[in-house]
Amino acid sequence: MRDDTDGPSYHVLEKLDLALAERLTTRSSRMDLQRAAEQGVDLLGLPRGNDAEWISGTLGLRGIRAEPKDVLDVLAARSRAFQPDHQEHALIVGLKGILNLIRERGSRGVQPDGWCMVDLFRVLTRDVARFRGNDVRRDQPWDAILYVKYPAADEVRGLLDTFHPDYRFRDVPAAFDRLHPVRKAFRILWRFARIAPFPDFNLLMAFVAMNASLLANGYPLVFPEPQDREQLTHLVSGPVPQRFTSFEARLLSSLAPQ
Repeated sequence: MRDDTDGPSYHVLEKLDLALAERLTTRSSRMDLQRAAEQGVDLLGLPRGNDAEWISGTLGLRGIRAEPKDVLDVLAARSRAFQPDHQEHALIVGLKGILNLIRERGSRGVQPDGWCMVDLFRVLTRDVARFRGNDVRRDQPWDAILYVKYPAADEVRGLLDTFHPDYRFRDVPAAFDRLHPVRKAFRILWRFARIAPFPDFNLLMAFVAMNASLLANGYPLVFPEPQDREQLTHLVSGPVPQRFTSFEARLLSSLAPQ
């Protein structure tokens, strides 16, 4: 059962599902959906030419500035701003790798889990020297959010074992199961950020986990905006969220006819 007790705000999710169904129905008349899913085709038909915007905005969640043009230049191997030995270059390439992987998993309906996220962190940081052999944190996270109490480092591996769909991503089953899939994804972000399993980039990777869950449920990516770093920091420092209206509205807008 979905959470249908919060009045008008739930109507955005109803509209989102209707827009999603309409887009899928339109495309189903032109392709074999099962074959398309097996081949990793984007069933929503959303343009992918804006990957640079997603990567740029996602880096901004850690305060790293890379304009979309810079991202495109790195991915096209023509960048003058970010050379291969620059951290920004490595993270741009890593995020593109992550994007490819979560799209492929999403096309198969595969939800993220704790150790999948460790693998994605390794993709992100593969060419950043300080993370070689340094993925699951051994101390408090470098990017700790003020006033958030994090689990001790020796607890993290056990927490990753149970950050899994079978364990409702460490959420309360009765509360989690009744939620709309989009709101489940928001709570996945919160739960993962509160574990903070990595030495750094935990909020960024929690945002990736949310998007991986959205894709696995057939929804589009949330594209980050400049204010999101502050908003997500505030979200994670508070109680587990029931909704995140700005992201819900953004998802609906992404499915609007162009």
